[in-house]
Amino acid sequence: MSIIEAIKKRESVRTYTGERLSEELISQIGQFIAQHKAPFGVNVRIELINTVAGEKPVKLGTYGFIGGASDYLVLIYEEAPMAEEGAAYLFEQVILFCTDLGLGTCWLGGSFSRGDFKKQIELRSNEVLRIVSPIGYKSDKKRFIESLIKPESRKKNPRKPFNALFFDKDFTTPLEEDKAGIYRQPLEMVRLGPSANNKQSWRVILDGNVLHFYKTPAYGFSAIDMGIALCHFEQTCIGLGIKGKFKVLDAPQDKSAQYSISWISQNE
Repeated sequence: MSIIEAIKKRESVRTYTGERLSEELISQIGQFIAQHKAPFGVNVRIELINTVAGEKPVKLGTYGFIGGASDYLVLIYEEAPMAEEGAAYLFEQVILFCTDLGLGTCWLGGSFSRGDFKKQIELRSNEVLRIVSPIGYKSDKKRFIESLIKPESRKKNPRKPFNALFFDKDFTTPLEEDKAGIYRQPLEMVRLGPSANNKQSWRVILDGNVLHFYKTPAYGFSAIDMGIALCHFEQTCIGLGIKGKFKVLDAPQDKSAQYSISWISQNE
């Protein structure tokens, strides 16, 4: 499965069958995590917790948002500049790999008991446990809480249009898809990315061979959302053979948006 296919296939799964992951799947996921590092020099580790592996079941509270999950991925990182963005980038890579394996996942930032998860993970003094995700097989059964979390109106119109998120040279000129050139598909994959409460807080300015990424409005999970967007963008570029790199520049500032980082094209 290509990265584009994985991004399009990924969905937030909140109800699981309860079936444990096989040892083979656990090994594949572990190998993938071991072979990939977070960008921006960020120190990250991702742990896999099983709630029923020991003699006594482990209680991991999710306030009813998740049902039937027996396995969880836990994102832990050391505090540093761009730490949240880099950690979220790597976590989304793992999420998309799990999607490719046919597994369901769901980003959880606030709707879980940190105390429960911290009992299962030994944190160092400079580490943060920020995000978790159930991982397993999607159940066909629907719980009542899912209709409250994801109403029909949101299903039908889940994402902002392309020209509401991406801009040409400055924030006054919306970028139309036919003007995005080789970056049309990478930006479309950014548009399809998950974000906290579906806020889609990232904005991108395309200026020649440079793309500037911004967060707007800044809120508790905007850096996490940005990391997901950067992952979708760069990994799609890699998949399409588009060369470039991320770098912090002296980019244009804006009252309505906070600058994060830029992508510099290296295509000849």
